[in-house]
Amino acid sequence: MNRDGNNKSLWQYNIEQEALQTYTANDFDTIIVGAGITGVTLAKELQNRGRNCLLIEKENPGFGTTGGTTAHINNFFDSSYDEIIKNFGESSAVLLANSAKETVRYIKHNILQYHISCDFNECNYYLFSTDGKQSKKLDDILEAHHQVGINTQQVYSIPFTLKFEKAIEIKGQAQFHPLRYINKLLKEYIKQGGAIITGVQVTDLKNKDGIVTVTTNDQTIFTAKNLVWATHIPPGDNRFSVLLAPYRSYAVTLKLANPVKSMAQTADLYDPYHYARYHKSDNNYFLIVGGFDHKTGDENDTEKHFEDLMEYVDNNFKYKEVTAKWSSQYYQSADGLPYIGKMPGEDNIYISTGFTGNGMTFGSMSSLIIPDLMENKITELAKLLSPARIKPIASAGNILYEVVNASMHFVKDKFSADKITELNEISSGEGRIIKHDGNTYAAYRDDRNELHLLSPICPHTGCNVAWNPSEVSWDCPCHGSRFDIEGKLLNGPAMSDLKKIDNEIQ
Repeated sequence: MNRDGNNKSLWQYNIEQEALQTYTANDFDTIIVGAGITGVTLAKELQNRGRNCLLIEKENPGFGTTGGTTAHINNFFDSSYDEIIKNFGESSAVLLANSAKETVRYIKHNILQYHISCDFNECNYYLFSTDGKQSKKLDDILEAHHQVGINTQQVYSIPFTLKFEKAIEIKGQAQFHPLRYINKLLKEYIKQGGAIITGVQVTDLKNKDGIVTVTTNDQTIFTAKNLVWATHIPPGDNRFSVLLAPYRSYAVTLKLANPVKSMAQTADLYDPYHYARYHKSDNNYFLIVGGFDHKTGDENDTEKHFEDLMEYVDNNFKYKEVTAKWSSQYYQSADGLPYIGKMPGEDNIYISTGFTGNGMTFGSMSSLIIPDLMENKITELAKLLSPARIKPIASAGNILYEVVNASMHFVKDKFSADKITELNEISSGEGRIIKHDGNTYAAYRDDRNELHLLSPICPHTGCNVAWNPSEVSWDCPCHGSRFDIEGKLLNGPAMSDLKKIDNEIQ
């Protein structure tokens, strides 16, 4: 099973996937682009409501962030409830808390209904502080949890070998094996006549007179009344290029020598924070540890983040061996909440994006929102998470920062000569943005000494890509599009590959 990076996540092992093509017609009620947690869950839910759907996946199910998640299912979020109360009001925070609890129940219901064997466990989460400033923040979070009805209490010990000053226990969490979950949902979807096609990319979209017409890279044409972008970020140059910022997070899986008493999750309050959880698969016990997040494309030495993560692991945990290490991409929204619902200005195109580190919950919550909207039911939750919302107080600072950050890359990438070098200085396994004879290249030399030359210009909005050595990919620092060494698109919002340059120089 493939994923959008060089490193292999825990979930990819022993997962076999074949190319799928189950459609027998070209006209549907709804086309869903993207077969991760959002797309697969939504396809099954819409099918349950009697809608005829087509899933289109550019690679294989779970290729993107679903295959690289740490698979927490939480009833609280990276934006803490005290922040949500401040920015959106207490009633909105209560609504979101209740919806989060309903989403956890929804996932559990799917697992029971379809007999999904996916290492599902319910557990508690332990959030802790390490100094006075963090303890003040923890007190604010605890008070907010009591306000919105999240079952939380202060505790004086946690089931992890981590030092802390103060800790709280948040009940009602869960976790699972994400690929086993979506693959069984997908199997049930196909079994009930659901259509899917993998290994094809949407290259063109027209929306006229209430009919969406989609063209794929093999020139197949599909039509539908509705379309959902379940691609982690909607493609093309739109308002979400400004409202969303791409980040990478790093994770390792440690095999433990002895069983743990119970499953549990934890995190500290550093920025960026460290997080961990236990996982049981068959008769083996693991510890998944992650953190050291950074904005995509802003770090030259991404491998150092794995080194820093392992130093943190070695200083805090005992384990038998490292069984997997990987990084994954997520998007931070301008105001801290996701955008789920109708694309602004469109009546029949929907998006689901901006999940931060809460993709399993928000991706599943999309199935509690979008199907209702398609039935013209506008719920309070849909209003709260509407992609058309504007929250100036909550958003202004973050939006301004990301616009300045992206603009900095445009200027630096186009005019800086700091990285001028000669092609023959590039080592095997190394990628660089270089200038040679007045031209700029994205250059990578493989282990056979062959040089791969690409245009560094991201086809999305024209930013220059940056080299990611740990995942062996070219990542756009402006909006998070990613490409392999041949220039092939891995992640949008770009809709086409990097341009190849004839290799005339070795």
